Amino acid sequence: MKRATICGAAALVLTFPVYLGIARNGRVNEWFLDGRGWAAFEPLFRFCNAIGITGDGNILIATMLFISFLIALTLVAIASIAVRRRSA
Repeated sequence: MKRATICGAAALVLTFPVYLGIARNGRVNEWFLDGRGWAAFEPLFRFCNAIGITGDGNILIATMLFISFLIALTLVAIASIAVRRRSA
């Protein structure tokens, strides 16, 4: 339980840097500028009844933070496994 708590906390700490890395990625910007990114999120916007740019932006930020957390959690899990194998 202690190890899971530490891994979860480390993933939370890494979530924002991962988010910034995704947000500053040129390919992600191109994807949204071409309209394909907005088209990919359109079903989620409709599901959440988003109205206007503010609603779309909130959903987009929340989704990207969730994805960033999952990526950070995966990185922490991989690092944790590597450390455990090395110390064993």
